[in-house]
Amino acid sequence: MNTTVAVAQMNCKLGDVQTNVRRIRDLARKIQRKEAHILCLPELVTTGYSLGQKWVDLAEPVPGPTTERLGKIATEFGFYLIAGMSERDLESNRIFNSAVLIEPEGQVIGVHRKVHLWDEERRYFTAGKEFRVFKSKVGTIGIGICYDLDFPESARILALSGAEIIFFPSAYMRPFENYADTYARSRATENGVFVCFSNRIGRESRLVFFGRSQIVSPGCRILARAQSLESFAMARLDLDSIQKQREKIPYLRHRVHAAYGALQLPLSYAS
Repeated sequence: MNTTVAVAQMNCKLGDVQTNVRRIRDLARKIQRKEAHILCLPELVTTGYSLGQKWVDLAEPVPGPTTERLGKIATEFGFYLIAGMSERDLESNRIFNSAVLIEPEGQVIGVHRKVHLWDEERRYFTAGKEFRVFKSKVGTIGIGICYDLDFPESARILALSGAEIIFFPSAYMRPFENYADTYARSRATENGVFVCFSNRIGRESRLVFFGRSQIVSPGCRILARAQSLESFAMARLDLDSIQKQREKIPYLRHRVHAAYGALQLPLSYAS
């Protein structure tokens, strides 16, 4: 089975949801001409990143007004859409740094709430508690968000749960370019999955987002990388190659569970 995916890197107008959704549609129009099945957009792409209290003010329920607009884009261009946003849970009134998965018919079929919160995010967002996979017509999808990429447990859980493609919408900033490159390739190879990294560009106050959006194969090969600033990378993924790579280097099968008990221990140093 072959699936064509696109990872977009784009700038955002800070705090302006309507403008950002228009930019998403403009980018989606360019990608649709290439006939992608899935488009992944960066972390908090609907609001921008450096917002502080405004993350709370602009948070929306899922489904809600912004996911409805994004659903119309997915329907118009006929692909699955993954986009980061600030989500308000109506039952608890908690705020989450989330990524929604929207099907071509316009409905939200999955939500990932960022588990590993970075820096100022901890003041405003509640951490998610799980990594889930979502079935689609074009493959089984896993989602993490930015700092989730840094933790091998994130992708490992998704891979063991059946994910074939793991998407990481991100707002990775300088000077962590080498970190992102290394982690994307590592997560793909150690789990025998495709990893798709969609990153922000632009500057917000002291933060500079570096892009380098990329798609990595289970065999540790970069299949595509965005070359210019506001652009996208696209690749055709052979999902049948996942099993072939896992047979070639059976990392998952050769795990030694009995030796991993220390993973459950508390930290032995102050964090």
